[in-house]
Amino acid sequence: MLIDDLPCDILYHFCKYLSFIDIINTSQTCKRLYILIEKDDYFWMLLIKNNFGPKLYQRYVYEIFQNRKNSDYALYHTEKDKRKFEKRLRKHEPKNVCNFWLLNMLDCKDNSDGYIAYNSIVKQKSHPRTNDINMSLTIEEFIEYYLNKTKTLTKKDLSQISLYKLIYFYLIESKRLLGVDMFGIYIRCSKDHFSCTNSITENQEYDSSSSTGRCVRLYSDFTCYQAGIKGKFKSILPGVYEIICRIKLDKNDEYLAYFNQECCKDDSVKELMGCYFYALADHGLDCERNHETLNYDWFESNYILHGNTNWFNETMGKIKIFELSDIYFGFTIKREYRYRNILFDYIELNIVD
Repeated sequence: MLIDDLPCDILYHFCKYLSFIDIINTSQTCKRLYILIEKDDYFWMLLIKNNFGPKLYQRYVYEIFQNRKNSDYALYHTEKDKRKFEKRLRKHEPKNVCNFWLLNMLDCKDNSDGYIAYNSIVKQKSHPRTNDINMSLTIEEFIEYYLNKTKTLTKKDLSQISLYKLIYFYLIESKRLLGVDMFGIYIRCSKDHFSCTNSITENQEYDSSSSTGRCVRLYSDFTCYQAGIKGKFKSILPGVYEIICRIKLDKNDEYLAYFNQECCKDDSVKELMGCYFYALADHGLDCERNHETLNYDWFESNYILHGNTNWFNETMGKIKIFELSDIYFGFTIKREYRYRNILFDYIELNIVD
């Protein structure tokens, strides 16, 4: 039996078990498979349903493109809202943009976008203007997203590609940022906010077991305050995302004497250490994990479980996005006097239903 004689259902079933690269290679083997894979929307819709389940299939094939756009009023994004939030930001002294961890994390030194997003979320939670906020995306926004992402494709090129193939590719692609590509959050900078480079170069180190052979070591004390790292995922589509950090724990014996010295002064120092993670979307909600869970007990139990040689994935929570958004995030460690360290490999977003 020739491949041209096989019904489409058989070919669909066969391709269901192939990787994305294998599917593309299969499409180049003959005209029948090329037409089936490259020109048939139903083929990609079926793959989305088979690989991601009915809920995500419904969301990304139908709902987000059919839902009406949310009003700026509902999201606290009117021009009046923005002016109000920007005025509030200008009340901070320039040096405080670095001295306040949240303002530093949101890049308020460079622009007010993150600060506006933060205040919008606070207002949505405390005084919602509507209970009906949808996940929505126009096809034009989706095409523009790919134009900005690829740089080499034109609108004409994209018009030749199945919309559902582009959706499938978005769903399977990795959404990951490496620790070495992020920025440091230094609470201490010069009085007038000059010479504040936010560089983490000196805290990068080689680790052959990390994903790229390099990672970032996080620590803090009162003489050299490395408060954490920050970063931003750009242009994330509407949906619910689980935030996962790949980390490793270490006890730096070089600072054990210093740590013990501080413990002698105040015995409570021994169990004071804590971490804090925060993320927000500029058209969505936020995700927070504080020192009540990322604390001394968390560190010690994971250190016993994983030691100082094994990486592990720590789930920080979920974040909900209503419209095409950037996601700001930051991770900090404090009060561990350089003794208890966290090595940071990467952070990634996983689409969940």
